Amino acid sequence: MIEKKIKDGKSYFTINNYQALRELFAQLLAEIQRVKSEGDFETARQLVENYGVKIDRNLHAEVLERYKKLNLAPYSGFVNPVYGLEKDNDGNILDVIPDYSEGYAEQMMRYSKEHSWI
Repeated sequence: MIEKKIKDGKSYFTINNYQALRELFAQLLAEIQRVKSEGDFETARQLVENYGVKIDRNLHAEVLERYKKLNLAPYSGFVNPVYGLEKDNDGNILDVIPDYSEGYAEQMMRYSKEHSWI
């Protein structure tokens, strides 16, 4: 369903089956909702212990190192970049350029204008 690939010393994750991943996320979300609704503390503890605190230390260090290069505040996690495209003369996409200059308030205003139909 998800495949970890390492290219040039960097880790990437490729989703090979989006439908299966959606179903897995739906099952996990349903279980989290059940735990919250029933106040099932033991299962909540197990979920946190199994999925929330055990990390791959090497991958974590890689993520921190790659994130540091962005020069972003750690609390900017809810702000998504605006993506621009670099194209050749024929209109083929050469690169995707992330722009992190938009703040949270600006992002929310842009979302409300671009996605108000949702």
